[in-house]
Amino acid sequence: MKKMIALTLAGTLAASPLAFAKGSLDDAETVLNAGSDYGITQFTNLEFDDDRDDPFEIEGWVDNEWYVELELSADGAIEREKRRKRQGQPSGLSADEIRSYLDAASSEGLHYIEELEVRSGGRVEIEGEDSNGRELEVEFRNSSLSPFKVERDDD
Repeated sequence: MKKMIALTLAGTLAASPLAFAKGSLDDAETVLNAGSDYGITQFTNLEFDDDRDDPFEIEGWVDNEWYVELELSADGAIEREKRRKRQGQPSGLSADEIRSYLDAASSEGLHYIEELEVRSGGRVEIEGEDSNGRELEVEFRNSSLSPFKVERDDD
């Protein structure tokens, strides 16, 4: 009996971090709403993290001067905030543009999101998993909602 309990506990502990390594598309909506409510107008990164107490991270521009990094709890409450004044032009995508890219990636089979990153030159990379738990990466370029590249884990 002790051996069975130990095995069950070990299996649960081993799988626990994986529960926070990805978020659903509903979680992405929670994150976008929290960032928008905070004042982020241009998002550069959404991350669903398993190595922190706060499973969601957002990066983006509040205005033309302040770049912020927010860590959110599972219910979307802000737990930590970092602000930096930046020189140069802000970049990123609006919440509605992010939603459009998530919808396009969902059409390719994305079911869970691990990270969305807005890169220079109009590139958007979304990493996550399909409904079967296989890794999926969708890349968009030149502000197009048609994927430039789709990589699937063929396990």
